[in-house]
Amino acid sequence: MWKPSTSGLLPCPCMPTSLTRKWTTCWKVSWLSAKLMLPELIIWGGTGNFKVLCELLREQYRIAGYFDNNPDIAPHYRGIPHLGDWDAFLQWVQQPQVTAAPPHFIVSIGPGHGAVRQQLHEQIKQHGLKPITAIHRTAFVADNAAVGEGTQIYANATVCVEARVGRNCLINTRASVDHECVLEDGASIGPGAVLAGLVHVGENADVYTGAVVLPRVRIGAGATVGAGAVVRHDVPPYAVVVGNPARVLRQRSG
Repeated sequence: MWKPSTSGLLPCPCMPTSLTRKWTTCWKVSWLSAKLMLPELIIWGGTGNFKVLCELLREQYRIAGYFDNNPDIAPHYRGIPHLGDWDAFLQWVQQPQVTAAPPHFIVSIGPGHGAVRQQLHEQIKQHGLKPITAIHRTAFVADNAAVGEGTQIYANATVCVEARVGRNCLINTRASVDHECVLEDGASIGPGAVLAGLVHVGENADVYTGAVVLPRVRIGAGATVGAGAVVRHDVPPYAVVVGNPARVLRQRSG
């Protein structure tokens, strides 16, 4: 939400100083009232991905706080408080004001943790909170593409015609998901990565920064495509591939 700066506000020559102060006060009250009318949201996770989400969502939701199990997490971020760990969440969610009007939520955990992201999403949802899908205002999503709940699509990303994106996926800054691609639940596409048409990315697989996946290639569940790789052939489940052309570096256990 755009708001004018008041730090350098000077009295208008044709307006008494008292009226200038009154205008400034009225504007602040109006802005605060509008903010309080936004739907309430809590976020799980408080690291870098969380900061990006705050920028994405601050005009659409009133972010009441964030939870994270990391004891070293910052106590607040841009006025948003860290509300504690999982035990604190279980206490918070039982408060009367929460049970009476459950807020929205989203899980902010970055690439490499798709399974954890999915698990937390389901656990929080079981407590009655309402999941959202986060799409940046500069992203393009075709009107006949499908995007699942909990998925996050960041600035200048593209999701083209008839693409199907599952739940709790990440499509990062400037990533491109072309026509008829399929991303299964928990998959993540890194900044600037490109999926050509009809690519299939398996559950919890990760395609990292700047990688290119050629048409009709299948990335297996839990696989990792390293940054800058060019993938010309199918990738087995839980394989880690790197290079141009991409080759299997190692195989991870499922």
